[in-house]
Amino acid sequence: MLDPTEIPNIPAALDAETAKRIKDYPQHNNRASSAGHPCVRFLILSRVAGDKKTLHDVGLQRIFDEGNLHEDAVMREIQDAGLRLVEQQRPYAWDKFQLTGRIDGKIGVNGSYVPLEVKSCSPNVFQAIREMAPSDMLKSKYSWVRKYPAQILLYMIMEGVNCGIMLFKNKSTGEKVQKLFVLDDDMLAYAETVLQKLEAVNGHIAAGTLPDVVAISECENCPFSKTVCFPGQDFGPGFDIMTDAEIEAKLARRELLEPSAKEYAEIDAEVKEQFKGRTAIVGEWKIVSKSFETTSYNVPKEVKAQYVEKKQAFRTSIERI
Repeated sequence: MLDPTEIPNIPAALDAETAKRIKDYPQHNNRASSAGHPCVRFLILSRVAGDKKTLHDVGLQRIFDEGNLHEDAVMREIQDAGLRLVEQQRPYAWDKFQLTGRIDGKIGVNGSYVPLEVKSCSPNVFQAIREMAPSDMLKSKYSWVRKYPAQILLYMIMEGVNCGIMLFKNKSTGEKVQKLFVLDDDMLAYAETVLQKLEAVNGHIAAGTLPDVVAISECENCPFSKTVCFPGQDFGPGFDIMTDAEIEAKLARRELLEPSAKEYAEIDAEVKEQFKGRTAIVGEWKIVSKSFETTSYNVPKEVKAQYVEKKQAFRTSIERI
């Protein structure tokens, strides 16, 4: 008979194995995947002070691992669908900008090959991305959105082609959405800003300098925040400076839905007022409005005052900055 105490704790064993993959790999060049990051200081430190990074925890490593599994599965689906997929994980290098990258693959189209990047994301992030045109992604207030086009545009330029594909997968439902990037004037202008930033990074590294510290929204979760830029400090009381793709995606989605929500509320109130106390059939719609009684209590002020109780409540406003 088995001794229950000898049964292995499988989740603990798997987490221990996951923890072994938490490490920082030396970075000697600029990486296409992070070139869209808004902070020049971060990009410099990633190359010259990788040992100062605060490593992430097992929970975040699990998310990274899940992302890799989903992306591998998408590549197999692409091949199973009969699409021509070549040069998976092909390395790129652009010496002028000390830039390297590794593309997920290329899709064969009429004798040409289109760079392909696959990204898996949570349902809320996926919903926000699905509503955006590629040009919207360039102008997004959220840096995690702008990093996507930066990566694929750099691969397109290094490959010397005018088209590139980013394929996003909803981790929860398996749904996919494709964004086709075409190297027009706006895309070229954005890519130029990214390359200028990399030139600034390379210039600082050559001179052995760092730009001044400037607190931005990415600082809160930056691996260099508490070790190099703000050692032993926090951001003090007041505003929490956060980088949370999930919350940012919800806020972006909320902004998209706000006009529709207001219009719905106005039309809903107008229709209900028009049919108050009536029953009607309008096309395919049935409208039933019935009266009902409500009960209220007219309590004298002096009596009500005996039962006054103060409670804390919150009034929350949300606006773009």
